[in-house]
Order: sequence, then structure tokens, then C-alpha cells
Amino acid sequence: MSKKLDPRVARTRQMLRDALVELIHEEGYEKITVQDITKRAGLNRATFYLHYRDKLDLLSQSCEEILHDLVESMNASLAGTEPFDFMSGQPHDTFIHLFEQISFNSRLYKVFLTEKNMSHFTSRLMELMIDFVAKGMKNLQPDDEKLAVNRDIAVRYFAAAFLGVITWWLEKDMPYTPKFMATQLMRIGTRGPYIEDPFVK
Repeated sequence: MSKKLDPRVARTRQMLRDALVELIHEEGYEKITVQDITKRAGLNRATFYLHYRDKLDLLSQSCEEILHDLVESMNASLAGTEPFDFMSGQPHDTFIHLFEQISFNSRLYKVFLTEKNMSHFTSRLMELMIDFVAKGMKNLQPDDEKLAVNRDIAVRYFAAAFLGVITWWLEKDMPYTPKFMATQLMRIGTRGPYIEDPFVK
């Protein structure tokens, strides 16, 4: 069990992370300095170095913290849930929760997914999406022999597609609700985009 941060420490780290995200959006990661970050956060450099080695350490830890929070919250939403009918066309609560969490931290996700030099965050989020899709497919159909395509290929196809749609949603300033997005992707994932099977004549 991870030790809970002192509220003052948590607040300081949040202020530095918020300043980092704002400056990356405005200037790009390469152009900003520790001094820029501390000035934006209203803190001094000594305070910064109590928590981070440099701006890369701040970036790396911020990425890990936000993804850790995402995983923890999704695991909590899964706890105690009843068996779910994936073919109903309705999204599982955990899928809705995924979009809600991203919406809650939308500014950070938008910057980290769309700015240059943020490949580490994108890669880590892709790993989480792969795990999420793999678990969903296993619940829907655990038997590889009953799948029309290779499971590994299908998992990575859907994970990449979901991440691409999430990035688009953020770039468009989230024009649809988390529940709507979760419903659309759940239907695509289980039924495809067609009302009727286009191959049946």
C-alpha cells in the first residue's frame, strides 16, 4: 500500500504539474526551463528541487502519477461489479469511468497526447488500453477458437483505435459526454459500425 502524501506536498506537486502542462501547451517542452515552471507555479527553485531533479523528472513523474491514478480509479470501479452483457450495446461502467477520468484531467491528457516529445506518456497509455481491451475481450469470448481473427491482433487494433478516438475527442474539446463516447466505442467493438451485417444479402 502506497504511503499517502502530506497534503502540502501533494498541493506543491500539483502546482508544479499544472504549471508544466500550461507551459508545454504554450511554449513546447524543449523551450521551457525550471525557472519558467517555478515562476508560473508561484514557487521558488529550492522548492522545486526538493521534489524533482529537473524538468524531465517532473514530466516523467507527472506521467506516471496520472496513469497510476487512472488505473487505480478503474480498478476501484471494477470492484464488486456484476457479470456484464457486452453484446447489449451499452458500455460497462468502467468504460464510462475511463472517459470520465480523462475528462476530469482533460487539459493534461490533451497536452501529453498531442504535443511533441510526449511519446513515453502515449506508449504507457497504450499499454493500459491494451490491458483494458484484452480483459474486455476475454470476458466476452475467452475461447480463441471462436474468434474470427487472431486475439493479439484484435486487441492491438482496438486499443490503437480507442486511443486514436480519445485523442480526437480531446482535440475537439470533448464535444460528446463520457457516456456517449463509451457507448459508441463499445458498439463499434462488439458490433461494428453497421446497423445490419453488410455482408448478408
